[in-house]
Amino acid sequence: MTKYLLMLVLALFAWWAWRSYRKPGRTDAPRDRAAERMVPCAQCGINQPVSESLLANGRYYCCAAHLRESRGEGG
Repeated sequence: MTKYLLMLVLALFAWWAWRSYRKPGRTDAPRDRAAERMVPCAQCGINQPVSESLLANGRYYCCAAHLRESRGEGG
């Protein structure tokens, strides 16, 4: 009988520890970072963050190759 009571107490303690660790509203990802503006590539139209885009003549490009193609340099 003592063995079953001990197992019950251990199970209740494990359940309590799991519930206290998993508090409601707790998120693992930080929410203090603001969302970044997305812009389309002037050549292919794919959307990407402004920080990863190349800006030339007021237009955004996703890569240097698309920037060169728009300038007519080819290659």
